[in-house]
Formats: sequence, C-alpha cells, structure tokens
Amino acid sequence: MSELIAPRIDSRKAKLAGRAAEQIVSDVIELGWPVGHVLGSEAELLERYGVSRAVLREAVRLVEHQRVARMRRGTGGGLVIDEPDIEAVIGPAIIYLLRVDATLDEIFDTRILLEELAAEIASQRAGESDIPLLRATLEREASGGPADHRLLHSQVAALTLNPVLELFVETFSRVSNFYFADEAAVPPEVAREVHRAHDAIAKAVLSNNPGLARERMRRHLRAEGEFIRAQPDTVQRLDPAVALAGSVGDKRGEALARQLFAQIVSTGAQPGAFIGSETTLMERHQASRAVVREAIRILEYHQIALTRRGPGGGLFVAEPDSSALADVITIYLRRRGVELRHIADLRTGLELAVVERAAARLSELRADDIDALQRSLRTEAQQGLEMAFAQAEDFHSMLARLTGNRALELVHRVTMRLGWQFYSELATANPRVSALSAPAVIEPAHQDITDALVAGDAELAIMRMRAHMAATASPS
Repeated sequence: MSELIAPRIDSRKAKLAGRAAEQIVSDVIELGWPVGHVLGSEAELLERYGVSRAVLREAVRLVEHQRVARMRRGTGGGLVIDEPDIEAVIGPAIIYLLRVDATLDEIFDTRILLEELAAEIASQRAGESDIPLLRATLEREASGGPADHRLLHSQVAALTLNPVLELFVETFSRVSNFYFADEAAVPPEVAREVHRAHDAIAKAVLSNNPGLARERMRRHLRAEGEFIRAQPDTVQRLDPAVALAGSVGDKRGEALARQLFAQIVSTGAQPGAFIGSETTLMERHQASRAVVREAIRILEYHQIALTRRGPGGGLFVAEPDSSALADVITIYLRRRGVELRHIADLRTGLELAVVERAAARLSELRADDIDALQRSLRTEAQQGLEMAFAQAEDFHSMLARLTGNRALELVHRVTMRLGWQFYSELATANPRVSALSAPAVIEPAHQDITDALVAGDAELAIMRMRAHMAATASPS
C-alpha cells in the first residue's frame, strides 16, 4: 500500500461514498495519473480511506462511471487507474440535454459558437508543421473515397492547443449526430460542397487569418445545419432510448435504468414526481432486488432520480442538474493538463455570445426575466459571488438563462464552474487574484451591462461585457 497522498477526507461533511470517490480522484491526480497502476486491494483501500466495505464499493462504482479507475478481480487485482475518454462525457451530456429538452437548433447554435471560436484561435496558433496534416485530410476528402467529414473540425479544434475547447467541440459534434440519420447518406454533390468549405476554412486557418477563418466556419456550419434540418429522419428532440447506453455496471440494471429514464422523459414527469418504491419496481418490472438497486444507483449517479427513506419514501424524479456532467468534464480535463488560460480563452468568447443572444431576445422576454436579472445583482451583493454562483443565481448564470439556449447554458455553466475551481486555488495564494472579485470591481460592471440591456443597447452591452472580461482576467 502506497503512502498517503492527499489529506484524509472529512466524511462528516458529505455523503461518505462521494467523499471517498473524491479522495480517490485526488490521489490519482497527485500520483500523476499513471494508467494501469494499482492503487491498492480492497483491504488496503478500506484501511486507507477509513470507510466501510459498502461505502468503498459505492465509491468504486462512482470512479468507474467517471473512468478514473476500475476494480480488477483475481490475483494481482485491485483498483486500477483508468484513462477517462470522451465517452465518459458524451453519456452525461446526452442525459442532461434530454432532461432540459434541448433542441437540435440549440445544439447547432452552440456548435457554431464553439467552432467559430476554435477556428479563430487555431488560425492564431497554426504553424508550418500543421500544414501537412490539414492538407492530407483535404486530399482524402477530394479523392472521393470514404472520408470522415468531422475530422477537419476535430483537427482545427486540436490546433487551438486548448483541451477545454477541443472537448466541447468534439462533444457537441458527437451529440448532434443523435438528432439525424447516419451521414453515409450524404449525396455526392453535398460531399463536394463540404470539401470546398473545408478547403476554404483550412486556407484561412493556415494563412493565420482569424476573422476569415471564423466567418468561413460559421457559414459552413449554418449550411450544414440547413441540410440536416431538411432531412426526413431529422428530429428536433432526442429519443430517450439513446441515453444510458453502455453504463458501467450490471447490464440488466442498465437496461432497467434506461427504461425508467425513458418513462420519465416521455411522460414529462416533473421533479418530485414519485416513480415507485423498491418493492413496487421489482414487481412492476419483474426484476430482482439487485437489478432494481443497480438501476437506482445509475439513476442517482446521473441525478435523474433520488431516493427518500422512511414512510412515504421511494424513488422520485430529481431536478435536472449539470453537476455530474461538470464533475466528469473536470476529471477529463485535469487528466489533460487544463490550465486557467484555457478556460479564459473560452470564457470571453462565451460571455460575449451570451450577452449578444440575450440582447437579441429582449423583445421576447417578460418583465419577470428582467426582474430575475436585477435580482441576481442583489443576490451577489448580499451573499457574495461564490454563493450566488453555487445557487445559479449570479449575474452571469442568469444572463445565460436569458439566451433561451439550454445547450449554451450548459457549456457556460460548466466553464464557469471550472473557472471558479481554478480561481479559488489562485485567490488563496495571490491577493491580486482575489482582488479581481471584490464587490467594488464586480458590482458596478454587472449593473452597467444590465442597464445597457434594459435600455435595448446591444452594442453597448457587448462593449461593456468585453471590458468587464478584460478587467477581471487573472494576472499571468
């Protein structure tokens, strides 16, 4: 058993299994994430984390879901450090987007925002060594043979050298595929048009022309969106059956979890709605107690449902919550060496897009929406920024909500959460960073942006947001 790596958990502060899982993740990070390394046998882990066998096994299930580690049985077994991949992000993303009823239009709008930003940043960072890679992709497309039409988009995102942006581009590209039939049906003339668009994007990126690269990416994705919407098999809303496929755990429990989730989505069950007691679910679905408990565990992990104990207890529909997805994304990005500068690259572009979209919808908004924005300013003043953000009642979160785009709101929320984690670490050690969130700095800026929005002056609101982002950028 290796020596203690991180401070021992205080299990009084939260659910034991969750805290033990956090400790496992912390230890893996501190070790440098050596994939294949055995953290310890079950007996060693029980001693290390000071929890019961039942709690440890639940914690192991959590880190298996997050692809941080997996339990290997038999001789030489134990908890083996795993490699988190994008599949661990795609699943929770689909579940959350289903829960909030995000549409294809919202997904595509968010994709355009992310990929035009990727094209802009990639064009600023591309060098001579990147030319052969993009040209080889274009040559494969031009040959007329089988080609992955998403490959160039992934390569452009990789040229940003930004793991956050790269992850979001890949995630929303993959998620959008669930809304329409396989691209193998793309007619040859459309494939040729896609190639011409890709060639134009690549030329703008490789000639280091950010504005042109951004504009060409936007035009290409808008054309792609129009083509996809025109196809007979395209849907605006996801089929619940695509969720929870390949969840870690017993396949019968996974199938039951998928069935229960589909029922929740298809019936429009609201948070707090009763799903059933353990006994009722066993009888209704002809399942064993072990299978039902496995299904419940999967639903609870993804924050689809929650269990209440005691009289009148059972399984109930939970509020949609992006925190499970945010946790998985944080783990994935930590593994890939994410830094605050990567988040800052995305954050400024996001905030400008958010304020622009909120301004564009001002005529559609109700008085209650404007009141909510004003209320967020009061919440920040009374409770502080961090507490307001934790409740999703801060100014920036409220502004994202006013865009009416639930996919964009998700990207914004996760990016903000990542930013807060890094900010908290830096602010503790650097008073200059801490001073950036002082009320005297933040409150006037938020009020000024709100005033411009309420006055219907979109350009002024965007200008003020840009100045606010520059003024609160952490010192390098």
